[in-house]
Amino acid sequence: MSALGVVELDQIVEVIWVSLAAGIGITAAYSLVVLGSARSAEARRAHNTGAAIGYGALAALFLILFVALVVLGVQIMLSKD
Repeated sequence: MSALGVVELDQIVEVIWVSLAAGIGITAAYSLVVLGSARSAEARRAHNTGAAIGYGALAALFLILFVALVVLGVQIMLSKD
């Protein structure tokens, strides 16, 4: 029996869409952390406190989301079915 006969097509499709969603989601979350941090620092230097707080909150929120997604991904990879 060939190796392709063991894996069903729906399993392959699931792996593809989950990996794409995870890759795009984690990358987007981290890029928003970088964006929020940079804009917060820029607003702080310009003495724009409101914008600095807003961008800082954005960075913190997406940092929490990023960490949660990474932990969830590692937990899923390590779990046995």
